[in-house]
Amino acid sequence: THFIIGRDMAGTKSTITGDDFYGAYDAQETGKKFSSELGMTVTHYENMVYVGPEEGYVEESIAKGQGKKVAKLSGTEFRRLLRAGEDIPEWFAFKSVVDILRKAGDRAFC
Repeated sequence: THFIIGRDMAGTKSTITGDDFYGAYDAQETGKKFSSELGMTVTHYENMVYVGPEEGYVEESIAKGQGKKVAKLSGTEFRRLLRAGEDIPEWFAFKSVVDILRKAGDRAFC
């Protein structure tokens, strides 16, 4: 009955300049537009960001509104750190998950 569409689910870098072709929430908006046809309610899911060990993860709009410093790690940088055997921040991924991904190697990212 419900379907979660996360931020940037339609994301692609398909322009010549590498710019996003779709906006971060375009997939959510399209899902909402067709929710009755799909027979389900599309649940809004805002981007979550890490603001430190005291609060952990909060919605991006709340962090911005409160002027919080946000820790970021892109998927590209995460894969680079994995391949290089470098430390992955524990706020980004559990050590047990990192160990499994390292063991799987590039097969984990097909």
